[in-house]
Parts: sequence; C-alpha cells; structure tokens
Amino acid sequence: MNRLCKVLIVDDEFLVRQGIKHHMNWEAEGFTIVGEASNGEEGLQQVKLLNPDIVITDIVMPVMDGETFVRTLKAEYPHIEVIVLSSFSEFEYVRSTLQHGAADYILKPKLDTNELLDVLRRTAGKMPELQYEPSHDGWRLGQLMEKMLSGFTLDEDNEMPIVRESFPLGTFRILALQPANRGLNRLEHEQIEAQVKERIPDIVCSILPVDSRLSVILLNVEPEQDEEMVEKIKEWSSEAGAGQSSPVWVLSEQFSSIEKIGDIYRERLIKLMEFCFYFTNRSILIDGELPPMHPAGYQFNVNMFLQHVKRNRVEAAREYLRDHAATLGRDYIADVFEIKSFLGNLIFNVTITLADMDVQSAGLDESKYTYFKNVDSASSLGEVMEVLDQFMTEVQECVSGTAGKRSDPNMKMLLEYMHEHYDQPLGLSEVAKHFHFNPSYLSSYFSSHKKEGFNEYLNKIRIEKAEELLRSDDVTISEISSMVGYSDHSYFCKVFKKFTGLSPSRYRRKFWA
Repeated sequence: MNRLCKVLIVDDEFLVRQGIKHHMNWEAEGFTIVGEASNGEEGLQQVKLLNPDIVITDIVMPVMDGETFVRTLKAEYPHIEVIVLSSFSEFEYVRSTLQHGAADYILKPKLDTNELLDVLRRTAGKMPELQYEPSHDGWRLGQLMEKMLSGFTLDEDNEMPIVRESFPLGTFRILALQPANRGLNRLEHEQIEAQVKERIPDIVCSILPVDSRLSVILLNVEPEQDEEMVEKIKEWSSEAGAGQSSPVWVLSEQFSSIEKIGDIYRERLIKLMEFCFYFTNRSILIDGELPPMHPAGYQFNVNMFLQHVKRNRVEAAREYLRDHAATLGRDYIADVFEIKSFLGNLIFNVTITLADMDVQSAGLDESKYTYFKNVDSASSLGEVMEVLDQFMTEVQECVSGTAGKRSDPNMKMLLEYMHEHYDQPLGLSEVAKHFHFNPSYLSSYFSSHKKEGFNEYLNKIRIEKAEELLRSDDVTISEISSMVGYSDHSYFCKVFKKFTGLSPSRYRRKFWA
C-alpha cells in the first residue's frame, strides 16, 4: 500500500528543525515530518513512539551525540535509514556513522531544501519495501497552524486563505490545559476539543499542534460572544478541579487577527504557564485578570542568610527565606528557572558554610544532590519551599550538635584559609609555612580532625566550586580548571570525574539538559 515516507528530525538547534519542517510542502513530495527531538536520547524515545522510515540527525548534540545515537539506533532498528548533518570539521564522526549504517550525509553549510529533498529521495529509494507517493491534498491545516506558531509567515495567496476560511469569526483566544504530572494522548486531546464545542455554542475551535504535554486550543467566536465564552470556561475549570494539585488552565487575552497567533502563543501564553508556578490557589489564569505585577521588594541578602547559619540562628535564616518566598509569590516577576538556580546555589553555599564551620555534615553533603533534583522538578513555589524547609531542618540538626560536633579554633582557621585560597597553588608545604607548622605534623593534625587527608579535602573544595561554575556560568571548562586552582586541565578532568562520576562536559550537559 502506498503512503507517505515518515521522517524524524534530531537536532539540538531549534531553528534548524523548524527550517527543515516549514520550508517545503513535504507531503506534496511524498514525505511527512512525524516528529522532532533535540538530542539522541530524545530521538530514541521518538523512534520508539513514531516508527519513522528515515531519521535526519545532527552530529554534535548534548546528552547523547549523533555518533552514539546512530550506533544505538541501527543496532536496535536496522531497517530505519539515517541521514547525518555535519560541518566540515566533523567528518571523522561522519565516517564513524557511515560505518555503523548511516545511509548518507549532508554538510550543514551547504544545506538547502532541494539538496535535502534529493538525499531523501535517494535514501527512500534504498528501501524496496517502502512504496511512498506524494499527497495531492495540499497543505493540511495542522501544518499551517504549526508553521504560524513557530513564527513563520504564511503565503498570502496559497496558505492564508485556507486558515482564514477555517476560522472565519472575529475574535480569538488560546486556551491551554495541562493534567498534573502527565501528558495527553490523541484521544484525550480530541475529547477536550469536543467538550469545548459542547459547552460553547457557535464556536469554531481546533487543537493546536504544540507540546504534547499540553492541550492547546484555538478558540474563535464572534466578538459579542467573547465575554460569555470566558465565563463558561471559568465555570468549567472550577468544576474540573483545576489548580488543586497545580494550576494547569490558562486563557490568553483576546485578539482579532489570526496572524497574531504565533506572538500570542510564544510571548503571552507560555509566560502564563510559567505564572502557574506562583498561583496555586486559582483554577485558571486569564491574561489581563492577574493582579498587578510589581518589581521585587528587596534582594535576597545571601551573606546575612549565611551569617544566621554560622551563628546557629537557623530558625532566623529559615524565616528570612520564607519571607523572601512570600515576596516572590506576591510579585510573580522572577523567572522560574532563575529562582530554581538561585535556590540550588543557596543549598550549595550552605553546605560549604557548614564545611567552613567544620560541622560534620556527611549526611547533608550526600543528600544535597537529592535537594537539587527536588527543587528542579518542583511544579510550584510551595513545593520548592517544602524542599527548602526539609533542607533547613537538616541544617538545624547539623549545627545544633545532634548530627555532629565542631573542631578546635586552629582547625577552623586552617579550613577557612583553604576555602579562601583554593584557587592558588596551594600545597601542604605552603599551608604549613603560613601557619608555622611542620608539614608532617600538619598532615597528621589534619587527618586527626577530618575523615579525608589534606590533598583530598583541597580537591573536594575545588571540585565543589567547579560544580557551581559549571551549573551557573557560561565559562569554558578549561577556564574553570584554572579558576579553581588546577594548572593541568587533564588532571582537573580526572579529579572531577573521580569525585562526581562524570566528566566536566558530561556534568554540564546533564545539568542543563
């Protein structure tokens, strides 16, 4: 049976994926773009879900690169053909992918639609079991809507008439729904669309082809029906119990031209979804009906917070953190990613402070990674603060003496010196000279107070600082190795992997993925 040839795009550059998808009517040529992924790991998931005939993949990608992806893909799905995108400098990697079964490659600097079409035709021709043929239905509405949502302008003569004919009424809004902790399948999307039509008479609506975790619906009514439609959606969201675990319904402002759909979706609706992080007590967020947004009332004073911890005033530190969270929730202006990054670094700084105090906090040192993960995965500010509250309780146990004890003043000064000068050529001899100790005595003295030796503890300080830089700064790994006191980059990488189990580049990719 003849059908369209299914193509999956795997590339970490969003604009490359969008350019391939929207610069040609692929179905008229016998191909359909069935999905996309931003790295090899996502690509394998999409392959399992979509069963494409051909995969187009980049070489250099985070999480799982193209070379590993092709090798893994061809081992498990030998019938799927692969086309590799690469630059001139990556040809050795391309050679490896060809050896593992890739069908062809295209140099990115020379990539254009016609060349890609030629390569796709050649590749499809190698698959005798695939009888593909062009579709004569023209552009499907879903393709055109996806193109507009991605920021592309439709052709006025051939494409826009199809969209305007499909949505002929004068007023538009976009409604988005997201079930807690899961995505939606196609049937559920269709059921939601049917419910909209049932509840709101004389409406024109359509599910939009965006993130599968959301059900995003374009609503089109006459201007005089808009107010009634909004009230009906409010009633529906309240009946559905939205917002009880996390607020998941948002409704855009009204707009009068279908051409604005891309801007409204990208610039307003996605921002509304982020605001759900703050408004856990509302069943639906409606653009234009939120309280006024205020600049943050004050900046968080990290030094004062850490001073509270150092002086065993953990409850004061906890209350200061709660007050700051209340300000964030009231003003809802801060970017959610920035908040989570800031709080993750705050956890990191507290553990460093405890080390400076020589508080024995091995358990906290281990569990900080769980706290990082839980902060990152939290869906609301309330959930984040629950994680921080648990963390501060554990900090209280450490500094109060229930989980550890403090060392003598000399050891405290020694540790503070190491934390202040870790970025310098710091060895046992240099520190011993500074404190007027014999190096052998200092080594024994240090080991009697800490579970690790001098060099291991110094490496621990440096690697923890390197982790912080890899998480928060766009500095090269080579620069980071120098910044934390390693003159030999390869030795830094070796020590980093020993402490974390990952290379610096893998650690950075894993965090930012």
